[in-house]
Amino acid sequence: MNISKKAIMSFIVALTSVVAMAQPYYHIMKEVDGKLIEDTVYNGMDYNIKIDMVNEDKPDDAIGNKITVEGYDCYDSKFKRSFYFTNKGNIYYSRGSFYFEKSQLDCSNNTSNHIGLFRWGRTLDECLSKSTKLYWAHNYSEQEFYFANPKKFSMLRGNKKWAVLSVCEWRYVCEKLGECGWKVDGKTCFLIDTTPDKSLLRTIESKNKGKFMSKDDFEYYEAKGLVCLPATGSYWGTNYSEAGNWGYYWSCTPSRSIEHSWLMYFGPGYAETLGYYRSEGHAVRLVVLAN
Repeated sequence: MNISKKAIMSFIVALTSVVAMAQPYYHIMKEVDGKLIEDTVYNGMDYNIKIDMVNEDKPDDAIGNKITVEGYDCYDSKFKRSFYFTNKGNIYYSRGSFYFEKSQLDCSNNTSNHIGLFRWGRTLDECLSKSTKLYWAHNYSEQEFYFANPKKFSMLRGNKKWAVLSVCEWRYVCEKLGECGWKVDGKTCFLIDTTPDKSLLRTIESKNKGKFMSKDDFEYYEAKGLVCLPATGSYWGTNYSEAGNWGYYWSCTPSRSIEHSWLMYFGPGYAETLGYYRSEGHAVRLVVLAN
């Protein structure tokens, strides 16, 4: 029996919705070190979030404000990270090195020397492979998987600490900073506003009377803190599909299910996080960790 990818995705979305209904998220405000911090419980994951308006350690190519996420991940391990988005686009691998796309708007179509979608494997070869085999997690630690380990991007790093967002960080971005339904230069995009109260997005929507903008508009607002994730599509086996309609971005968090890992994906109307097959090819957007 042949089951289409969209049918599988519809089932997973439905299952995710049931879980979300069973464990709704809510917000409270509490005082931490003299500051009011929003405390969020989301599907059983408790974490604090903060946008820091004082950015003394801001890297040269960072945009917007420093974001801090603190709480407990899927495995009840406590974590705290501060990071910036940058004006760098998605990463791709070519001829022995990682590179950034020239623009945040660029979306690779995966030619033989320009690979912009990756599997979630233990080695770079697994990440670049188009094999449909599953990557089993038995007897492996999280840091042994390629996109879970910031040290794997040393050839990009220089003096910067590049990393992939965790699933909890992606959830915060989706819930508090991001919006679907935008068109930039005619392309479907998920936009992330790193300013308080999404002030950039509200300004653009009011000015243009809709959720769309030109490439020139985006470049202007990018300098003020706007991040764009293009709808990259994905690899299902060796079939590249859904580019321009759906975007899929790996997290650095493995799923409890040994053949899955967590990712963020978005369509025209919503963004979600869920565990999905490691053998599928998805995009990777790096952030730079704050000192």
